[in-house]
Amino acid sequence: MDLGVTNKAVGLEIDTGVVRAVEVSGTVRKPKLLNMASISLADGAVEEGMVVQPKEVGEGLRELWSSGEIKHRNVLLGLSNQGVLVRYATMPKVSPEKLENVIKYHAQDHLPIAIENVVMDYQVIGETTEQDKTVLEVLLVAARRDMLDGFLEALSIANLEPVDIDVSTLALQHTLPSVANDRTVAVVNVANGLSNILVSAQNNPRLARLVSVKLKDLADNLGISLDEVLDRNSRAEVETEQIFNAWTNNLISETRSSLTYYQNQANASELEAIVFNGRGARLKGLSAKLEEALGLPVRIVNPFNNFTNGSQKTEESGLEAIEYAICAGLARRGLEGL
Repeated sequence: MDLGVTNKAVGLEIDTGVVRAVEVSGTVRKPKLLNMASISLADGAVEEGMVVQPKEVGEGLRELWSSGEIKHRNVLLGLSNQGVLVRYATMPKVSPEKLENVIKYHAQDHLPIAIENVVMDYQVIGETTEQDKTVLEVLLVAARRDMLDGFLEALSIANLEPVDIDVSTLALQHTLPSVANDRTVAVVNVANGLSNILVSAQNNPRLARLVSVKLKDLADNLGISLDEVLDRNSRAEVETEQIFNAWTNNLISETRSSLTYYQNQANASELEAIVFNGRGARLKGLSAKLEEALGLPVRIVNPFNNFTNGSQKTEESGLEAIEYAICAGLARRGLEGL
């Protein structure tokens, strides 16, 4: 979809148990943070990254816009669920005016769902050589149409307009510090619901994966609410530590598997660091455990550091700002073309 031209953008993430939004103005190079806000949702309203109760989510969105003093009603929506497919493919190199038709023709070969049942987009991320011919490296994104219905209904209830829909994993590309632009880094985003892993090489997304590691599972295993999950002292120390370690080992395993998959690809460049964000990055000691297990430096980076007033605007919130990484990436992308 065409993002249009505006000097404001809102990135919206609908996570399990919470909705987050970030409102920005300016340009991609010089974004300015206007507002960041969140509101809790009832259990069951969103499950596995999908809107199950559109009315509940819509009413939450309406309240969020009011309490968070968000003015702009056109949003860039992030999706993070199994109904979203990301595939890397090579396509014949053709003239720009023919490219869209060529991609549509070849896309079905890479998707397990009939193309008429998805909303599809693509991004050319480079060129390579196959059998002595230059081909385009293309990132294909497809979202099931039936999965989108719950999101669109919730937005309609709140009188919000989706100007575009993006994959939450890919939105993380827009949160990287400028020092990462010419490097190969991974971004690990751990949310209440499904978590995201992105590998960026020389400022291009080279791997985007959704993994079934959730703070919701950790909370359920501890017998506490999502609001309490960051407090590991809420139960007996030994029992809490055992549950936390088992959950952490699952995250480490999923991350290692994803990074190994990337490194085994032809022409993959060596990973240099991991950027850790999302609500899970606030868990005490987790970043150190990832660093030790994976043998890579792990850095928690404020996603608003590249915003003209980002550090000042978020300094009072402390680590809370990293919960808004996906929203920050979505909002920044919403300023493209200015």
